Amino acid sequence: MPLSPAAVAERFAPAGLAAVEAASDLQDRRERKYLVPTATFATLAEQLLPTHAALEIDGRRAFGYRTTYLDTPGLLAYREHLQGRRRRFKCRVREYADSGLRVAEVKLKGVRGRTVKHRVELTDGDGAAAARTLLAYCLAEHYGRVLDAPLRPVLAMDYKRVTLAAPARGERLTCDSGLVFRALGGGTAALRPGTVILESKSRDGDALADRILRALGARPAESCSKYCAGVALTHAGVPANPMRPLLRRHFSGALSSR
Repeated sequence: MPLSPAAVAERFAPAGLAAVEAASDLQDRRERKYLVPTATFATLAEQLLPTHAALEIDGRRAFGYRTTYLDTPGLLAYREHLQGRRRRFKCRVREYADSGLRVAEVKLKGVRGRTVKHRVELTDGDGAAAARTLLAYCLAEHYGRVLDAPLRPVLAMDYKRVTLAAPARGERLTCDSGLVFRALGGGTAALRPGTVILESKSRDGDALADRILRALGARPAESCSKYCAGVALTHAGVPANPMRPLLRRHFSGALSSR
């Protein structure tokens, strides 16, 4: 049986959050996502041992994430991602379950396919309201755009994450496991056991992890973000054709018209 992601992370030298963030500011970055067996992650990690360290906070290297995504009643953000629109967005409230930290985040697609993330820390109050305010500011500032429909929570997800970082290279790799989706008032779905989602984040989109994964035969899942996968799996009747083969292979749950 392959090692769990948390056990794989224990083999690395530790890195604190401040050191990782200070030395590797990846709010403006290129991202590549992969869905691979846990064993592939372990093989990749073995080759990253000389260059990467594992994020460690209070002795922990695997961290629980709880995220709620907001979208319009017509799922505008989902549809624009599915269509590959150049100026698209995601809006969410994220809680780091181990620390209780809550943030509102907006991700915009920038020039040449770069992902630009904006975030504000939440101290109390309605996280969804803060996320709406942040999104309105970001859309006006960066896209000159105003939404003509209200945002509401549409999808919640929980998962465990380990992070490997190479600050000197400006590269970061996250590994998400145990992912569960819950539509607000709808269905549920989950990532199949033994599968993980890797996200390679770097300034040029060709990190060491990307090159090793190519050599291992893994290819990026270009058409599938976690948010889009969750909506497609839990919301009956939404368009999902580009993602159907990937969702059937790697997830269990109520993808309509299987």
